[in-house]
Amino acid sequence: TSPTHNYSITLGESGCIKVWDYVRKEVAYTETFSGKGTCLEHVPFTEGNKGRVFAAGFDNGIVRIMSVTADGIVILKAFKAHEDAIAGIKYSDDLTMCVTASKTGDVFFFEIDALTDSQKYEPLCTIKLPDDAGVTDFKWNKDDKSVLFGCNTGYVY
Repeated sequence: TSPTHNYSITLGESGCIKVWDYVRKEVAYTETFSGKGTCLEHVPFTEGNKGRVFAAGFDNGIVRIMSVTADGIVILKAFKAHEDAIAGIKYSDDLTMCVTASKTGDVFFFEIDALTDSQKYEPLCTIKLPDDAGVTDFKWNKDDKSVLFGCNTGYVY
């Protein structure tokens, strides 16, 4: 759900993204992309993005950064972050880092500047969790800017 506007965004396995206007009770915009949709994350609100920017991950390893505008869904940036399906995309509280994780445990950190440049995603580093990890969820630790990963094995990394 948008942090500031009357819409929600959905991403289907068909690769279809829909923007639902929940006040009018109708689909405002729809776009279909290659790959099955696996995750969706709104970029936290800033004066620059007005709460309209979101990231979508796909099973082909592609991440698309998009914006909801008066004309529809606009791609701001697209890049291949992983060789396999994206399990999730998260942003640091200060909006200077983004992390993506694949379902097989590959983790990619990006330096970003979500306050002024929604297209900046500079690769910073990558790590590999144990082969049997199977990332299920993750979040930023606000205290020390680390990332905690929940995995199929029951372990947290």
